[in-house]
Amino acid sequence: MWKKIAVIGGAAAIIGGAGTAAVASSATATPTPSPSSVSTPSNSSAGVSKPDKQARADRIRRAVHATWVTHNKKTGTFTTHDAIRGRVIAVSATSITVRAADSTTETYLVTARTKVFTRAPRTAASKAATTRAPLPRTTASISDVKAGDSVLVGGTGTTALTALRVVDVR
Repeated sequence: MWKKIAVIGGAAAIIGGAGTAAVASSATATPTPSPSSVSTPSNSSAGVSKPDKQARADRIRRAVHATWVTHNKKTGTFTTHDAIRGRVIAVSATSITVRAADSTTETYLVTARTKVFTRAPRTAASKAATTRAPLPRTTASISDVKAGDSVLVGGTGTTALTALRVVDVR
């Protein structure tokens, strides 16, 4: 009789413990964001493991274009930011047109405020390295950017986009 009670009690404890662990893990699991979801960075990294941070960084590296809005609390104004990573299809002293991997095309105005940088492409050794140190960049001008170059362009605007930074990876 005591054996039956002990076996049943042990089984109940195991099942109850497994159920509690399942509920606890489902309640604390980090949901996978959808491509259209917006997330805000946190100043605290408590509770976020390194694999989660790496996965988030990898998703950002794979981004091909994005639009987001920031709020300036001092002035009460909103600024629309835009970025695209892709190939240059046209470039002049006053504009740059980039086509992303998903065939989205955006044209940015180039002004005196636009900063242009060049970077050497990653080598096989730097891609295989465990640390992803940023590649050194060199200040350049828009005349150094050619059609076919791989670039990252970031700017502001809603109807007419103005390039603030152009990073050319040769």
